[in-house]
Amino acid sequence: MADEFDRFLAEALSPTERVADRAFVARVQVQVVLEERFRKARAALVRDLLQQLIALLAVGAGAWWFGRSARVASWAAESPATALAILLLAFMFVAVTFMARTPARDVHEWRI
Repeated sequence: MADEFDRFLAEALSPTERVADRAFVARVQVQVVLEERFRKARAALVRDLLQQLIALLAVGAGAWWFGRSARVASWAAESPATALAILLLAFMFVAVTFMARTPARDVHEWRI
């Protein structure tokens, strides 16, 4: 009797046989591909951000070390406006260099 009941229960609870929904499968596959591309893009963005932060820290440390020299410190004390203008120009140069260096990468990969 237990075997008969188990068969009845298995038949009652089993899903009905049907054709696979190809549109749903295609949408899920597209979402999986997009998620993988987004993951790679996020990793590339984080890597680029870390590289730029390290480069900015190196430039800042070099400017600080250069500014500590006696000649530069005395010149900056005599004309702080000129020193500030040079510092801002140097920062703009570094920022433009970073922006020009970062290409719009892998645009062709985003096509599905």
